[in-house]
Amino acid sequence: MCAAAMSRRAARLRDEGMSGRGNRFAPARRPGREDILNQVHTSLLLSISLILAGGVARAQDDFIRTGTGIGMERTRIAVSSFQPSPDTAALMRRFDETLWNDLEFSGIFELVSRSFYPLTVPSRPAAVRLEEWSGPPVGAHMLVVGNAATAGDRIVIEGWLMDPRNTSEPTVLGRRYVEEPSERQVRAAAHKFANEIIFRLGGGVPGIAETSIAFVRRMSPRVKEVFVMDYDGANQEQITHLDSLSLTPAISVDGERIAFTSYKQDNPDIMVFSLLTKGPLAFFNRKGLNTTPTWSPDGTRLAFTSSVTGDPEIYIGDLQGREMKRLTVARGVDISPAWNPRTGAQIAFVSDRSGRPQIYMMDSDGANVTQIVSGGSQALDPVWSPNGRLLAFTWDASGAYDIWIMDVATRQMVQLTKSMGRNEHPSWSPDNRHIVFESNRSGTTQIWTMLADGTRPRQLTFQGENTEPAWSSR
Repeated sequence: MCAAAMSRRAARLRDEGMSGRGNRFAPARRPGREDILNQVHTSLLLSISLILAGGVARAQDDFIRTGTGIGMERTRIAVSSFQPSPDTAALMRRFDETLWNDLEFSGIFELVSRSFYPLTVPSRPAAVRLEEWSGPPVGAHMLVVGNAATAGDRIVIEGWLMDPRNTSEPTVLGRRYVEEPSERQVRAAAHKFANEIIFRLGGGVPGIAETSIAFVRRMSPRVKEVFVMDYDGANQEQITHLDSLSLTPAISVDGERIAFTSYKQDNPDIMVFSLLTKGPLAFFNRKGLNTTPTWSPDGTRLAFTSSVTGDPEIYIGDLQGREMKRLTVARGVDISPAWNPRTGAQIAFVSDRSGRPQIYMMDSDGANVTQIVSGGSQALDPVWSPNGRLLAFTWDASGAYDIWIMDVATRQMVQLTKSMGRNEHPSWSPDNRHIVFESNRSGTTQIWTMLADGTRPRQLTFQGENTEPAWSSR
């Protein structure tokens, strides 16, 4: 069973030999496991359309800017190449590239083109002629300079953040990294320095350069495995080797575990893997469907869907799947729970209780169920922004799957992707400024990121077919 339980994903499951033609409304006999799966897929193949709320576009800029934190005035920053010693030149080219890309994609900087830089690039603050960087044509509000050299079997990287307009105390930040002289470690140092700069200049919000993204890669027609990669697509690593279908990954709050749906036992069950040992941890699955796990904000519980009663409902359990509490009680499929990471007090989910998949919200104890997306189109894949204000989701509004966001308080909605293939399964970055999603705009389904206002799309994966991204919270 796939994460969002929607028509495209049901079609995807048909290709994998798991969907059926059962009628979930037929009471002729007691439903078995195959019947439950048929019920899920049949209910989720229903087409629906959503009526747009009036005035959606008018407030787009305001609520996205304030809700994501990308509306702040962008700092004009010059990032000079770090001056290497002869034996560190190759590694430092990768450092420079990584640092530049991290700062550029942060969404809070305007990077000054290096074609405007002075001919002599300084390697440390004492060599900086401030007026050359603060005045035209550079006009930088901030400046990054640095150098690298070897010390024994290590590479030593020094970097500084400077304010060229402050002639009395221009140095804002200075860092020194001593690393193994490998491309991976040099990239890691660049990520660390980028995060320091972003935190200092971005309103105290930690950067995302050291975060990870989990996703699913198709290995063969009937095999999908869970992978993890750096936020920028580098260092892709296969986590599961189960030779079966692994779907709907979710990374724990502490970044040490990953929960997902596994067909290893020929049944959709929840499996929890340690990212430290790359091995499974204990989890108790009930009979029937067990799928779409998501972590509570404090990391002590999981919300998931189970059909143990014969009808797929939302439950909460501990990290071993025990002490289960049922939250939803409604005829139909309730699936894809998403916990509000800010308050822990609300859960959004998908339900076809009205006949068609829509997005609902309830308290974390199951009370006060409210339909928050209404109408006739499929509304799927709900996921909260880290600040608990916005909800991103997939919406088939006009015959195409696209990513939308909603201000939960006002119910204002804005379309982020348009006329760029099928775009589904959004997941927020922990800084609230970015969204990762799957899209087939390049011809095959791949993982992409963008700023939370829909700008600066960037493709992260290129090999095979990759789906269902989930961003780590740290």
